[in-house]
Amino acid sequence: MSSIEELATALVQQAPDLDPRTIAELRDQLWAVGSPLALAIARIYELVDIDVVDPAIALPALAEACATLVAGIEGRVGERELEAARYQIDTLEPVPDKPPRVAAPDVPITKLRKR
Repeated sequence: MSSIEELATALVQQAPDLDPRTIAELRDQLWAVGSPLALAIARIYELVDIDVVDPAIALPALAEACATLVAGIEGRVGERELEAARYQIDTLEPVPDKPPRVAAPDVPITKLRKR
């Protein structure tokens, strides 16, 4: 499992020119682990690969999460730490913009009268 950490570190070192094969190999290993944290990390790597998530922001957090994942697999950290790392990675997932707020008059319906 240390190859997960090695691949994540290699991507940080390659930035900003990321090797798609390294990303694919790392994603394959993460999918093979299959835990919620591993799948969350794999998803963000996919988004980095297609330029939806900024690698400058994501790669350090992803490398840290990979280290936490490996520590969890080796039994050095518990579920609480794994869930905290997953939560941190989930915050990198892009979300759609909120729709604009429609300005409506602040008049109670009882104040309206027909002309």
